[in-house]
Amino acid sequence: MFKTTIITMITCGLSTLVIAQPVGVKPPKENPISEKKIIAEVGEKAPAFSLKDQYGKTHTLAEYEGKVVVLEWFNQTCPFCKNIWESGLVSKLLTNLREADTEVVYLSVNSTANLPEKEVLNGGKEFIEELELEVPMLMDYDGAVGHLYNAKTTPHMFVIDEEGVLVYQGALSDDPRGKEGADADTHVMRVLRQLEGDQEVSPNYVQPWGCSVKYARKGDKSGRRRGPIGRPNSQR
Repeated sequence: MFKTTIITMITCGLSTLVIAQPVGVKPPKENPISEKKIIAEVGEKAPAFSLKDQYGKTHTLAEYEGKVVVLEWFNQTCPFCKNIWESGLVSKLLTNLREADTEVVYLSVNSTANLPEKEVLNGGKEFIEELELEVPMLMDYDGAVGHLYNAKTTPHMFVIDEEGVLVYQGALSDDPRGKEGADADTHVMRVLRQLEGDQEVSPNYVQPWGCSVKYARKGDKSGRRRGPIGRPNSQR
């Protein structure tokens, strides 16, 4: 009887332990959250940004509400960018935009990070000043805005309508080799005409061409040159 009682107590004790500490079961994670990375999409609100230009003035997308905003990813050392600026194409485009019925803001965004930041800033500033063009060059040295918009090339164009919706992204024109110079028709003006005529923006995407954007490598703050500058990403 005594032995039976001891065995019963041990068995109950083991059962209690097994119930209190189940083997092989992991505790559930607290508040699992799946965060979707925000990337600019045509037809959706353009992601907000705040960047300083070559003169230290801060520009935000919010301050241009009610205006059409054109973004050009820019690198003054890229031969494609140099060609569209030095040929007079950008200058002509700016003139056409100023004469349009719609108020348009043109901003260049510089995400170049294969040289020291000060060198990128001064180089871009001098390039624009020599051409006597009044275009804000927004410094995006860490590439945060470039990745937000998924900018691939220099140039890579984005058009945001008066409601803040991204309506076009892609190539500046269909003349990547610059054979037509300042006479090339731009998709920017085509999109603006469609917006002014209350038409659907079509096409709203054209494969961008140019040099690949020279983004900073993760954790690299050296500003060292990485790879050749001016190699085209696409020449379609």
